[in-house]
Amino acid sequence: MRVTCSLAVLGLVATLAYADTPNGAKRDEAKRKIEACLKRNEVSSRQCKNVNKNLQTLTEVYWQGDKTVLPLLLRFTYMTNFLADALVSDPEGFLAVVSQLLEPERQNVASGIAGAVYGISQPRFEAVRTTLTRVSASSPNYEVARLCLLSLEVENAYLLAHYFPPQESGGPPANFVSWFSRDLYALEEKPLWPPSPESKQTYRVTVFPTFTVPKSVTLTLMPDGTGEVRFRATDRGRYHLATNTTLSISSQQVTDFANTLNRVRFWEQPTNATQAGYNFDGAEFILEGVRDGRYHIVVRWCPGNSAFGEAVRGLLRFGDSKFSGC
Repeated sequence: MRVTCSLAVLGLVATLAYADTPNGAKRDEAKRKIEACLKRNEVSSRQCKNVNKNLQTLTEVYWQGDKTVLPLLLRFTYMTNFLADALVSDPEGFLAVVSQLLEPERQNVASGIAGAVYGISQPRFEAVRTTLTRVSASSPNYEVARLCLLSLEVENAYLLAHYFPPQESGGPPANFVSWFSRDLYALEEKPLWPPSPESKQTYRVTVFPTFTVPKSVTLTLMPDGTGEVRFRATDRGRYHLATNTTLSISSQQVTDFANTLNRVRFWEQPTNATQAGYNFDGAEFILEGVRDGRYHIVVRWCPGNSAFGEAVRGLLRFGDSKFSGC
């Protein structure tokens, strides 16, 4: 206890001494303006006019050794490079501060470290991942480290699992690969591509909705003509597998589905197609198929009542009888 108190006193003395320096005054002014911006919560306000300049001041102060500014910097989770580098440079100190936050704030910081929707570079990803995996189970920061690791891996799943061929080789649009890979990884799905000659005939439909959870239904054909259907869905946070069920369907159901695919001419369909009415509502549907060592994928936004829409909804309802959607 005496050692802890002594360290706290030394820290307080150092902070007070720093405050008397020109850099300390600059830090305090930047903090005051940032806090005023946060209170106003309006990007266009006068208080937020120079927020990025003030944040730069605080990051410089942080790298000079003043860790007292970290809680304020953690409020700005879009500073992904800073968050990742700060974690790597001082894992236990950084995670100790994050662990003091409320659960939603911890998740926001974890997403920021992961690069959120844009991801982070592979070298930075590897550095952060290595740092987090080295946090011992005996560390008081272990749980928050696991939270950050989960977010890092899911948000950057395309660096861990290669689900699709390149676009020029029949893959989905390059700008969608990160999104699709993220949700497939959260669903704990394995890549169907590239197939091996021994791969069973398999079809997987995955729905990537804007506002609800992703779902996948995989149909694997059995030697006796029947089918095995696996249905999966994530939790509302889209990080954990929440539903994972398996059932069998009859040979007649398999035949009916195969006939639907033949009518759609699935294996001849272009992977990507220009569609009218694309917007931010609805869902993206992908249908993957493996047959005789060949892989094919078709991507469509809200296929509606089209023949392709009929095929993917039919497959989805094998696993989720109540499925409804565009």
